[in-house]
Amino acid sequence: MKHIASASAALLLSTTLVSAAGLDRSGQSVDAIFAADNTISLSFGAVNPDVGGEDDLGNDYDVGESYTQFKFTYTQQINDQFGVALVLDQPYGANIDYNNDPSTSTLGGTGADLSSESLGIIGKFQLNERFSVFGGIKAERVRATVDLNGQSYARGFTPTAALTGFNAGLPAGLPQLDQDTFNGILQQDPQAIAAAIGQYAPLVGGVANASAIVSGVGTAFDTATASFFDNGGYEFEMEDSTRPVFLIGAAYEIPDIALRFAATYHFETEHSADTKERVFGQEISGDVEYVTPQSLNLDFQTGIAANTLLTASYRWTEFSAVDVVPDFLGSDLVNLDDGRRYTLGVAHRFNDNFAASATFLYEPEGDDLVSPLGPTNGLRGLTLGGRYTTDNLTLSGGVNYSILGDAKAEVGGVSQAEFEDNSSFGWGFQAEFTF
Repeated sequence: MKHIASASAALLLSTTLVSAAGLDRSGQSVDAIFAADNTISLSFGAVNPDVGGEDDLGNDYDVGESYTQFKFTYTQQINDQFGVALVLDQPYGANIDYNNDPSTSTLGGTGADLSSESLGIIGKFQLNERFSVFGGIKAERVRATVDLNGQSYARGFTPTAALTGFNAGLPAGLPQLDQDTFNGILQQDPQAIAAAIGQYAPLVGGVANASAIVSGVGTAFDTATASFFDNGGYEFEMEDSTRPVFLIGAAYEIPDIALRFAATYHFETEHSADTKERVFGQEISGDVEYVTPQSLNLDFQTGIAANTLLTASYRWTEFSAVDVVPDFLGSDLVNLDDGRRYTLGVAHRFNDNFAASATFLYEPEGDDLVSPLGPTNGLRGLTLGGRYTTDNLTLSGGVNYSILGDAKAEVGGVSQAEFEDNSSFGWGFQAEFTF
């Protein structure tokens, strides 16, 4: 039984983009600490999401960008009780692109590109044959760019710029409009229009002249909107931030039946980074503080029949605690629910060389209204894997197909586009060498 204990690890790479599980990519597994002494493994995978939707203006979107994942591990046993593992992976990521004309679509030009790397060392102390504890430290690096564009975001950004342009163009001596009155005139509110005309009429020789001035509100808004589109909408760039991440865990094992239950906790990590925001042709330098989230992994496996292994896992990630609030924008760019992922699988060894596995994945659905930077809601998937061992070399491969839940991309709490019938396909391989 011990020879198939790792058969289910036939490279189950995460095959979501920014879904209900947030920005999760690698799952932050620490399985390397349970590998044999002097084991090196290298994993690589590619994911091709098919995420399409339609906005209220009839524009079709295809926003899911393909991406790749890699992982490297090395395990060494120092003595009978203590071993260490080196792990290099990519814990978080996002690749979204609304490749449409911003001026004729609600979300065209919106997108996000987030990437990360993590390099850590984990030590495991074997208390006795069945109980062990482990802990480690990682260096985690994160960077990101975000673009907000399209008519939905123009409606949020341009009133302030338009008010500035309108007031700057007023004849000398006339009082400036406040934002609420300006917005009311844009929305054709009779009370706001009457108040503005009444304010200007005594100063410009009558109602007709005041009305002509107030009509310039629409022109100022159109000018600001054109400037917003011409300058690429709103652009956010966050420079690299590298911080230490700590983890702890414990495991219970019965080797004779390949039973293992392991719990791993990653601590929340505080980051800070220099930022640049660009809007209306202006660049604003600043900084932002944010966290990468705490998480909990529960992993279970046990033999259930001759040469057959059952696996199950649960991962919780507190993405609701991740807030990225740039200085100028003043609102959160992330806005994600906590991630919850469940897996259930079975692996079977057919002979001394070959084993295969099947694993089901599930992420529960949340609120239908989601960020445009993550336009899916929940996940159901199946991963099939194979594993071939010869001498001290083990080759594993797997494919995954996942159905991504329907969602509505919102801005300001209002749906801007609906995403339905989406999916994701991923494949990967792993080479493991023991010497």
